[in-house]
Amino acid sequence: MLLLVSGDSAVVEDLSGKGTLVGGTRADRAPLGDGAEIALGQWRAIFRARTTSAEDAPETEVRGTVAQHGADAESGRVPPAQIRLRHGGTESVHRLIGEGCTLGKDPGNDLVIDDRFISAKHLRLTRRGTRFLVLDHASTNGSWLGPVRLFEAEVPLHTQLRVGETDVLLEPATPVRRDAPPAWQGLVGQDTAMRVLIELVERVAPSSAAVTILGESGTGKELVARAIHARSPRAERPFVPVNCAAISKELIESELFGHEKGAFTGAVGAHKGAFEEADGGTLFLDEIGELPFDLQAKLLRALESGEIKRVGSSRPTHVDVRLVAATNRDLLLASRSGQFRDDLYYRLCVVPLTLPPLRNRRGDIAALAEHLLARFSPRGQTVRFTPAALARLEAHPWPGNVRELRNVVHRALLLRRGTLIDDADLSFDPDPSPRVRHGNGVTGHYVPGHKLEELLELAERQIVESALRQFNNNRERVARELGVARSTLFKRLKDWGMTRHDEPEQAPETAEPPVP
Repeated sequence: MLLLVSGDSAVVEDLSGKGTLVGGTRADRAPLGDGAEIALGQWRAIFRARTTSAEDAPETEVRGTVAQHGADAESGRVPPAQIRLRHGGTESVHRLIGEGCTLGKDPGNDLVIDDRFISAKHLRLTRRGTRFLVLDHASTNGSWLGPVRLFEAEVPLHTQLRVGETDVLLEPATPVRRDAPPAWQGLVGQDTAMRVLIELVERVAPSSAAVTILGESGTGKELVARAIHARSPRAERPFVPVNCAAISKELIESELFGHEKGAFTGAVGAHKGAFEEADGGTLFLDEIGELPFDLQAKLLRALESGEIKRVGSSRPTHVDVRLVAATNRDLLLASRSGQFRDDLYYRLCVVPLTLPPLRNRRGDIAALAEHLLARFSPRGQTVRFTPAALARLEAHPWPGNVRELRNVVHRALLLRRGTLIDDADLSFDPDPSPRVRHGNGVTGHYVPGHKLEELLELAERQIVESALRQFNNNRERVARELGVARSTLFKRLKDWGMTRHDEPEQAPETAEPPVP
């Protein structure tokens, strides 16, 4: 591939003889506009004809201790820069305001990094036009550029440094889409149910009361739990998540309460449990409904007394933990059927928060999709949905809720041909209705603790949901296919919480055309 630049114009010429993909179209020669995407084997390149505008707002700003703008920066000849920090599975972006900044564990630094292998005053970065002077403050574990340890060096933009367990990327500031929907602690939505939920979180977070988050799988229960922690006085202390369904019954007691050396086979040393790890902070127990029955009594005691006992220990330990639980099960029904302790249910559900499924907040689907698109889009490129794509997203029933929407958006970004995502670029998971038709779902089995009437209602709901998915939420068609009146179908949907608040009590009855 050959790139020819002349003045404000640029052209790409293919040298392979097979053509080069530019904006999803294969060509031997093609002009390049700002933001054009060029495919290079398994890689993608974004052509930029101009530097990033200094007016674009950053996620955060870093104001260095010698912060003052030079004439070059003010005139726009030096592009604004940002520092991207990656630690574990988290990532944050900080706009650099001024000539430099300091990084380290000490609160007096411009960028404070919580990394056990970083020194109190670890590193200083000083801007020199389009380059950075890197000065290591005699840190214990050093600052690294690949395999090379740096003490003092000048590096260009797009350099990735390693300090402790944190990656530090120096890069031009990327524009922020001003039309991107606002997010509150990661939660996006203006639906009434979401506004009420956010208000409840704000009111409940400052207390130490136990909170249980109820909702279908994929609705964002952990996001709400993290929001409760972030808005509480415990925000600077640990947030420890534990998935009760992902740990075997033999190990879950040790994971929660810890164990002493020799407590069981394989216990070669003492181990802190989740309660001790979360001391002073928040413990999030996801899928609490899957907790073994015999362990529920020990959890109740820990909540009531604030004392835990490691496996193999004879002495209890006091902990100060705020518990947030989550489940997609009906805990009240499980407690009444004897599958979940009544006393633990009432201890956990001091403040129950219910997350609405995505199909009940269709007005938020477009905003959520735009938010996810901005999050997953390649840096430096603006990708948008066409109106047809947004209409198709809003018509989908979303049995997998926000998690399914995230996968669909991510998949569309990978499969698109240009900077627009059309309805043809969207692909959804297969309709799970065959499981119901062949008796492999819940409807084909006896569920302990449920009466026949409850199982029949569950089967009826699964059939209706499957039909709604198959016919793109066309209720008139579903009513015809199932042979029921639309008013009957609407009443069922309203009882199951599958209608909007502003819909009438009954669907209007009109003469329906005969089924062909």
